[in-house]
Amino acid sequence: MIKDQKLRYMVGFTSVSEKQLSEITGELIESQDAEKIKVRSMKQQENLKILALPKGFQLPAIPCYNLSKYDSRTYNIVTPIRDQLSCGSCWSFGAVGTYEVSYLKVNGGSSAALNLSEQHALTCSNGGSCGGGFAYKVFDWMVDEGHDLKTETQLPYTASNGPCAGNVDNKFDAVDWGVIHPSGDINKIAAVVDIKKAICQYGAVSASVNVTSSFQNYTNGVYFGTTSDPNNPQTNHAIVLVGWDDAKGAWLLKNSWGTDWGENGYMWIKYNSNNVGRRAAW
Repeated sequence: MIKDQKLRYMVGFTSVSEKQLSEITGELIESQDAEKIKVRSMKQQENLKILALPKGFQLPAIPCYNLSKYDSRTYNIVTPIRDQLSCGSCWSFGAVGTYEVSYLKVNGGSSAALNLSEQHALTCSNGGSCGGGFAYKVFDWMVDEGHDLKTETQLPYTASNGPCAGNVDNKFDAVDWGVIHPSGDINKIAAVVDIKKAICQYGAVSASVNVTSSFQNYTNGVYFGTTSDPNNPQTNHAIVLVGWDDAKGAWLLKNSWGTDWGENGYMWIKYNSNNVGRRAAW
């Protein structure tokens, strides 16, 4: 198929080739919170419109979205690749991975030293389980309910469900989160330029994508599976977007399947492929 369609990526045996898709993905199909989130987003936008800045003060510019190529890894703010193992907890990894980048962008520090607990988000956020969930619910839990994340040392990942091990007063909290699509609809695919602006401002974007067998067995190159469907997008996997390359026409996607998948855990994926960019949030 790759040869016949003259595609620009390769497939091979990866760390997840022998696993069922349900074991390595985990984003649920239907969100019951879409209307509530839309109302929250509209209120957020109205608050920004009426924000009065002191005389002479300007919000910082975000110039990098005009660049043809950008990679947050070059700024030492992207934490190492993790592995969700045989648990449909991609939503937890997508949320925590995005938060880690944003935290480092705002507060500084070493990306190699920061390792927050996906298990804490998995068992305490009510975002889902090993059977699936939603990344944005972790943000909701952190921001609207005021919870801090534990570190991996405090609560190591076990790739299993279980009772919440209790919360903690850490410094790893969040003050806000938002949907990137201007309508506030969490289920839509955000525009390329809007995702670029969010990556520039926050370092990374939590988003989702539709995983198929070719995606599962991707080893390198610029991936293209199926053309995105903005009218009825379906996705099954939460990931993190940390950069782009216009020459490739692709996003730099950080996955949670370990370093033996893709390009050391990363993928270049075409802008208009597999509904990537759906449920995009900062």
